[in-house]
Amino acid sequence: MGEVSIPSGYSADSELDHEGPDPVWLQLAAILLSRIERGDYPENRPIPSIAGLVQEFGIARGTVQKTTAFLEDRGHVRIVPGKGVFVLPRD
Repeated sequence: MGEVSIPSGYSADSELDHEGPDPVWLQLAAILLSRIERGDYPENRPIPSIAGLVQEFGIARGTVQKTTAFLEDRGHVRIVPGKGVFVLPRD
């Protein structure tokens, strides 16, 4: 499996395209990153909870967890057990 990259073409206001070519969890990653870059989720503040994202996007908890783990691996967020997923400062 090659390097997974965040697909382009998604904005902070995009909706998930379940019929599209990109996996839903990667679409969500692109949307969340757009929101971080736009300032919707400020540095050192949490993004919406897993439950909140499940409700907003109508997807499974596991899908949201896969997305947040991916964003953590990429250095965009930090998962703090019991507290949430926090936006890391950009370099």
